[in-house]
Amino acid sequence: MVFIKDDAKIMAELLKNGHKMLSLSCPICNNPIFQKKDGTAFCPICNRKVLLVENSPKIENDEKKPILINNTEIEDIKSIILPTLIHKFQWISQKLENESQLSVIGEYLEIIFKLLSLVEKIKNFK
Repeated sequence: MVFIKDDAKIMAELLKNGHKMLSLSCPICNNPIFQKKDGTAFCPICNRKVLLVENSPKIENDEKKPILINNTEIEDIKSIILPTLIHKFQWISQKLENESQLSVIGEYLEIIFKLLSLVEKIKNFK
């Protein structure tokens, strides 16, 4: 694919310029996440800033940083996560329209229900 070569060129250029490639992948396009010298994480393919959240206190990894949450940050997180979930919902809905295999349709519906549940939980998070 042409896109893969273009993506690889973008990432190679970032590495040459001193950016750090993390062992994490973008939740949208699944490409590696990079970190700028100032510590800001981003996806070079989606051109989006990425928030790194520590999943467990047992994880000892310099690349994952906890987010200190206050009311302003909660709203910032919501404004980033909700559009991403809605985008995924739309993407899966489009895939569902063209799918004919029942097992795959069931998987898509399960994902949609999980996404809707997450959206509801995030909207109600205080």
